[in-house]
Amino acid sequence: VNVSSVLSKFMKESEGEVATIGTALKILNILADERGYDAKIALSENDEIIAAIVSCMFSYPDSLVIQGTACDIIRTLAVNNLKRSQICHQGGTTRIIDSLKRMKKDSYFVYKGFMALENLVSGADVDVLTASDTPKVVLTAIEACFEEVNVQIHGAEVIFHLSSRHDSFKEALVRLGAARLISEAMTRFLPSWEMQQKGCIAIWSISTPKALRSEVGHYAITPIIDGVSAHCSPDDLPSSPQGDKQKFCEDALGAVKCLSTTTANKRSLEESGAIDLICSIIWLHGENADLCKAALSALSNICADRDTNQILRISADVLDALVQTMRTHQNKKEVQSLAIVLLRNLTFSPTNCLILQQNKYVSTLVHNAMVNFNTSFEGRAEDVLRVMPSLNQ
Repeated sequence: VNVSSVLSKFMKESEGEVATIGTALKILNILADERGYDAKIALSENDEIIAAIVSCMFSYPDSLVIQGTACDIIRTLAVNNLKRSQICHQGGTTRIIDSLKRMKKDSYFVYKGFMALENLVSGADVDVLTASDTPKVVLTAIEACFEEVNVQIHGAEVIFHLSSRHDSFKEALVRLGAARLISEAMTRFLPSWEMQQKGCIAIWSISTPKALRSEVGHYAITPIIDGVSAHCSPDDLPSSPQGDKQKFCEDALGAVKCLSTTTANKRSLEESGAIDLICSIIWLHGENADLCKAALSALSNICADRDTNQILRISADVLDALVQTMRTHQNKKEVQSLAIVLLRNLTFSPTNCLILQQNKYVSTLVHNAMVNFNTSFEGRAEDVLRVMPSLNQ
């Protein structure tokens, strides 16, 4: 006899017995736990279990044990695409959102509710999420539990999933203060690498519409720079099951690149030390081509302002980091291309031209890239060489 089927029937027949139903849910949660693979498969194949769990959440909205345990089970089941769809279709998502609204000050439940939502948002109907006022509910719960680091970490993760679901949620989240809340959490929990990681990803996601970048940057630039500065060293980064140690830096640079398209944000990034930080990342993680590409892209955006037609004056140290990247990845066309784009942009400043001309490697590296890939990189390489001393000199 399938244990989950027995428990589902048992919960239906135990109406009014809160403690009994809570115990049954705890047993189901044990079955759903990843340590019991066979039991987990059997549970996921039970078509009655989702309806029973959602029904319990509806019948006992004020029971912390029932609501929290139900969220644990739903989180596990929702990893499966089919089960995620069934949970959403049967009202599981709306039940969790309703419970978050009711129990927003209970950090124990908010933590569990957020973890469940992380796995559900991608399968939930946008209209349902909108009708449930999901952005406001999530942000209210985040603010109510501002002292709990796990709530803040998973709250940032939910913000990322919501903003990835539809652009309307990006606008709603920013309007309701998501950038401020994430930034405050990143500052408050600076020692938490995971808070910085989730925060940067969420900030990157909500700032993709250009109209929102100035407001997001106002709150987020300093916390991002501080967070990366605190955790960019290979020795400081813990091992993570979610990815390699350098992925955090790459995501953070993606957020910096996205934010650095407005004049105000470029100025804030420069003042906050972003350029020095990017150069440090290049020296620390220079062997990682993807990370170098992210660094060069962010640096290009900060250094060139198309709105004002201004080019930032760089130091010889910045050029040294750029040269090091080109030397390390001479067989990577995209790295060479990004580096040459940056070099070409820098040539629009007479001061930068003097710095380039004093570096004995620039001309050779640009020339080698042209030969290795049989391209002038849309004429940009030739533009760089035009302001440099001749290779024969």
